[in-house]
Amino acid sequence: MLTALLLLLFWWCLILVLLWFWKGDLFRRTWREPYFADTPVLIESDDWGPGGDCHTTRLRGLLACLARHRDSSGRRAVLTADTVLAVPDIPAIRAARPTRYRRRYLDDAFPAIHAEMRAGMAAGTLVPQLHGLEHLNGDAFAALYATGDPRVQPAFGDDGWWDWESLDSPLQGHYVDGSRLPTTPLPRERAEAIVNTACDRFERMFGQPSRTTVAPCYLWNDAIEDLWRQHGITAIQTAGYRCTGRDANGHYHQDPPLIRPGERSASGQIYLVRNVMYEPVDGRNTPESALDEAMAAVRQALPVTLSTHRYNYTRDEGAYRTSLEGLDRLLTQIEERIPGLRYLASPELAAAILAPEGPVRNAFNGEHFPPLRPLQGRRKVAPFLQRLWRRHPKLRLLAAVTGLALPLFLAARFSSRPSR
Repeated sequence: MLTALLLLLFWWCLILVLLWFWKGDLFRRTWREPYFADTPVLIESDDWGPGGDCHTTRLRGLLACLARHRDSSGRRAVLTADTVLAVPDIPAIRAARPTRYRRRYLDDAFPAIHAEMRAGMAAGTLVPQLHGLEHLNGDAFAALYATGDPRVQPAFGDDGWWDWESLDSPLQGHYVDGSRLPTTPLPRERAEAIVNTACDRFERMFGQPSRTTVAPCYLWNDAIEDLWRQHGITAIQTAGYRCTGRDANGHYHQDPPLIRPGERSASGQIYLVRNVMYEPVDGRNTPESALDEAMAAVRQALPVTLSTHRYNYTRDEGAYRTSLEGLDRLLTQIEERIPGLRYLASPELAAAILAPEGPVRNAFNGEHFPPLRPLQGRRKVAPFLQRLWRRHPKLRLLAAVTGLALPLFLAARFSSRPSR
């Protein structure tokens, strides 16, 4: 019996040594990722900005829902509103000779929505984040109109058009030209003009620069990251990957295909990662499925970052009510299940990763909250193993086939026990 046990231990040790030579760099990088004892909970919502008459009241209702929720420090739930700053000025484009792109800005042309966003900022329930100058490629949009392309003609039937979500998907990319597939990246000088204008206009609209961003359609490249860096953007929100373009069939090209929280871009920004999907209008997510994803993130000591786009709250009244009630229920369940919950916006999470000992500060209304507690020492072991288990199917299979899963499970259980 003893001999068999010793042989088993030798076998497991041999497997661990071989694993270290094979995947040692992966293990080191995973161990160095941020781990949180207090769980940051972020509510990321893309596409706020210019919109229809109901958008002001829908946003007000969403923020009122968030105001009813509190974290362990007493802070209200906060929406990171990923903001589109402008839409095409249809009459101006139509009148231009030769045809050139013109835009209407959120603060000038949609003052009620802008005022509601500012009210949410003051109340601490909304933090704006740069999404893009537009949610389309303006030059391509105007060029398609000039050639009579049917994909954009419906927009030119409405002088007050703002509904970029109605465009074909390839046309909604901002930092690429999707008028033809495969997409092409923007020329450097054009990209620079767009990013310069967006960053300057964002600060003018909201009184502070955007220190974090998320690209429309998750389409951007190294050149865009470098331009963001020049404007002080320190973090990039992602869906766990970056897409640099779409191929001839419209498929997204992922580069890199896997992004981990806290990883650095080529320009030095840190990447943040959305890991909870709550997009009920798409018919794929429910409060229950989102709660399962949130608890999986907690087991990995990761931030819980919800993705819930504007359209969930701006379609018909029934869809709005269903989405809002589901979000309310989801946040209630999260608050019940996560004792150290901390509501944060994306720029605050980025700041906490870059300066872990500093207080959490909302730059848009001046509020301060206690620092986030990191997870350290042996208490990182269980979430470290969880991250490897969930991300890497080959490692998971190897652990199961070799029996290594058993000692790793015991190590995780032991490391999670409170210290005496």
